Amino acid sequence: MESLEWYGYIVWLPLVFWVGLFFWFWRYSGTLYLKKMIKKGKKWAVIPEAFSKNPSSFTRLRLKNFLLSLLVSALSALSVAWCLSAFAGIDSALVLLAVVPFLLVAVFLYKVAMAKVSTTYQAAYFLEYCRARYESDKKGALRNEADIHNRAIWSFAKKLKNAEAHKRLWKYVNAMANTKKIPPDVMAETMYG
Repeated sequence: MESLEWYGYIVWLPLVFWVGLFFWFWRYSGTLYLKKMIKKGKKWAVIPEAFSKNPSSFTRLRLKNFLLSLLVSALSALSVAWCLSAFAGIDSALVLLAVVPFLLVAVFLYKVAMAKVSTTYQAAYFLEYCRARYESDKKGALRNEADIHNRAIWSFAKKLKNAEAHKRLWKYVNAMANTKKIPPDVMAETMYG
């Protein structure tokens, strides 16, 4: 009976692996999503230099994603199989088919993590865009939207490259995305203020 209590604790271990898988997707697999967004023409997406210099790293990252998803799904299915065979008397071989729904959960987690990556990078880019617009308005030089947009893209890429050189890319992007110091809109203040 003691072994059942011990296994009862191990059954919950795959939940920790799901949390780890989500953070793996969010932190490391975001590069795959950013590459996809660049192909779609999104200007806020910037691929880290380490990946752009080594194209085979994308293939390795996809393989790691699949293997980690499969491992966590298999561990979860084994956990469910053990619970059902120990407490309900159901044959565990049939329950191992639960790997497929767990793989669908992994795909869902990947989508959620990529949405978080997208939101983070877009918020960081928006801050840089507001800064570029503020600098343009502050100088009194009325520039068209394309010039401000190009300046923001250049500045954003330069700052991210500098942050990556100092090995603090994610910290910098998250800080930019979460900042509350958004420059004011000078034109709105003069027209409506």
